[in-house]
Amino acid sequence: MKLRLLLIPVLFFSINSIAQDLNYKWSVEANYPISVGDGLGNDNPGIVDLGLKYRFVDLNIVTLGIGVNAGIFHDNINSFTANGSDFDETNLFIQPKAFAEFNIPGLNKLRPSIGLGYTIVRSKYDGTIGYFADSPEEAIISETNSDGGLNLNLGLSYDFSTRFYIQAQYDYIRLNQRFDDSQRNKDLNLGLLKFGFGFRF
Repeated sequence: MKLRLLLIPVLFFSINSIAQDLNYKWSVEANYPISVGDGLGNDNPGIVDLGLKYRFVDLNIVTLGIGVNAGIFHDNINSFTANGSDFDETNLFIQPKAFAEFNIPGLNKLRPSIGLGYTIVRSKYDGTIGYFADSPEEAIISETNSDGGLNLNLGLSYDFSTRFYIQAQYDYIRLNQRFDDSQRNKDLNLGLLKFGFGFRF
């Protein structure tokens, strides 16, 4: 009987430890993205960047995981000149990656990280461009294109608690922009700064 009573707190502690360990494997993030480096299209302002991470190996000093982010940049471009334009440009960034989070002894609340992945940029244009009164139908645009490139991510987070944290990230993207047969492809050096917060569960 005494042995059974002794096993109850041990069992409870073990279940609690496993549950806590599982809770820290996932996290969700919300960031404000800012475009730096080469301009993409009209270099639209950022709206929001959302992320999901899964940590599958904890080696004490470093934690390995995978994640994905999706960010939206949007703007309305208009000009009131004789050849004016009025169109919406939306750029969607999709960024899967593998990452490593480092635990610094003595600085438990700070977590630097590095990640490597791929970025897909889907751009959409809707509206009129180069509008001429005698041929308005030629000025209407509605097109979508996709480009991609390697992505290096550097980040630093600060833990407010075991679950909540704030963070800053920088993404360097070597984007290969593809055109039709009449134009040559070109590489862009894009950069994204992201400031936000996250929640572990």
